[in-house]
Amino acid sequence: MAQIVPTELQTDINCQVLDHVKGLSAHSDIVEALGAAMNPLGDVQFFCPDPQQYLYAVASTKGIIIALAVGMNTIGFRLDDRMKERALVSGGAAYPECGKQWVSFTLFQNDWPKVDIEFWARKAYVAARELER
Repeated sequence: MAQIVPTELQTDINCQVLDHVKGLSAHSDIVEALGAAMNPLGDVQFFCPDPQQYLYAVASTKGIIIALAVGMNTIGFRLDDRMKERALVSGGAAYPECGKQWVSFTLFQNDWPKVDIEFWARKAYVAARELER
């Protein structure tokens, strides 16, 4: 049975992300990769409305969604402008469906360098922790 999005995530800063992921699925390998990248960061909360049905997963800190996992191989991160620019020149793609601060990466591509999701997770975490709300 699907869970309702926690009230602390139902905010203006997260509404575009939540609208985008609503009803999307996520392969368990993508969710596990996101979890492993976020695990060492400290104050991070995970939400998946229905893991048994392989629905999307998001990670948040301070009530701000900072990362998501959707589909077979997509992970997205909310980054500050400086890190977004770096992400875009190092294999990331703009992810306007989630907002102007979002970049997506495609994992598990053959003949393509491995995405350093631990690095991008840390940068997303730091950017959110430094945001004034």
